[in-house]
Amino acid sequence: MRTRRWAVLIGLGAVLLAVVLAGVWPQTPGGFRSTVETSVQDAVSAVGTARLAGQTALRGRTFGAYESTVLDDARESVATATSDVLELQVPDEASRQSRDQVLPLLQESARLIGDLGTGLDEDDQTAASAAVDGLGAVRERLVTALEGLR
Repeated sequence: MRTRRWAVLIGLGAVLLAVVLAGVWPQTPGGFRSTVETSVQDAVSAVGTARLAGQTALRGRTFGAYESTVLDDARESVATATSDVLELQVPDEASRQSRDQVLPLLQESARLIGDLGTGLDEDDQTAASAAVDGLGAVRERLVTALEGLR
């Protein structure tokens, strides 16, 4: 019985050590690229969803609570994608270039989603339409960046 307790404690200690080491271990270029790729994929999805919701709202086929929920979710996804990239230690020059290419696109995505929400809330068709168009353009640039990461 006593040996079993020690085995459990040793196993638990090994798991905790692995978790701590994973948190402080230097980022590898492959791990960095993988995280950035996932973040960009999430942003592409969020931007596309926000754009579709905006197009539908501009046609008068949605209601405010739906628009608000969709845009809040999209905004949160882009914010998470941005923070995931910002929090990474940059391991090499190629990773730095990837980060420098992707971050402005993520920030522009967040801005445009916010502009769309404001335009819809204020019933400003011109602002909402400009945001929808901008989301289409930034989505294309995100897709291009994603293809470059693969």
